[in-house]
Amino acid sequence: MSKLIADPFERHGIDHLSPSSLRMWREAPVVWIGKYLLRAEDQAGPGAWRGKAVEIGVDRMLFGFSHDDAVKAMYGQFALDQMGELSPEIEKELGALEDFLLQAKIAFDGKPMPFSRQSKVQLALPGISVPLIGFIDWLWLDRGDDLKTTWRIPSTVDANDGHVQQIACYAMHTGLPFSLTYVSPKKWTRHEIIRPVIDDAYDQVIETALAIRSFLDHVRDAHDALSMFAPDYSDFHFRPPMVEAIRNAKAIRPLSIPRSEP
Repeated sequence: MSKLIADPFERHGIDHLSPSSLRMWREAPVVWIGKYLLRAEDQAGPGAWRGKAVEIGVDRMLFGFSHDDAVKAMYGQFALDQMGELSPEIEKELGALEDFLLQAKIAFDGKPMPFSRQSKVQLALPGISVPLIGFIDWLWLDRGDDLKTTWRIPSTVDANDGHVQQIACYAMHTGLPFSLTYVSPKKWTRHEIIRPVIDDAYDQVIETALAIRSFLDHVRDAHDALSMFAPDYSDFHFRPPMVEAIRNAKAIRPLSIPRSEP
């Protein structure tokens, strides 16, 4: 008889957490199960492609390249993710890329060259056996900044926001003040995340990680975990390959229902 592995993360083959995985657990636990326990494909959509592409463009500008070079790099990155696919959603994102980049250019105008980009963060959370790993968009010697592209810019952010919780991890790792820069096709805004909000958000990061540990400790495998949920597949978190994988997994091992006595 094989010995049961005591640590729930090790037992389920999870070697680290990340700010994005914690956010996914809070917002779409079934997608989290599909991605991290079922190991199903979780496609990034055109919105994620846009975010990556605009970030590449801002990178070019911050490190001294021309605006034309930034635009070229941005479209090149989007094309790598797009892989020739076309849809109304993709065309909408593609048509707005330069407007997003223009607002980002205004937001970061006058900023010196960053000390580093995509700096790795590795945090040990209390009570959690695996590290939390993330990557900071840009670091200067005295502060950090993370870029978010969106069609609708939030007027306020607080400790309950997943983006703020992400920033809290980075601030705890570096000891530096951090800001969140949001850009849309029409405007931009920057939220300076103050220390009390960072502390509150970091407490929520720990709480979420502990919730994941507890859940993993109570389920045998992905099929067991999925049997506890009846998700709304129309939610935007569900991409078609993930829906197919989850439905197939549920069909393979349906929850047994005891028969009632006549």
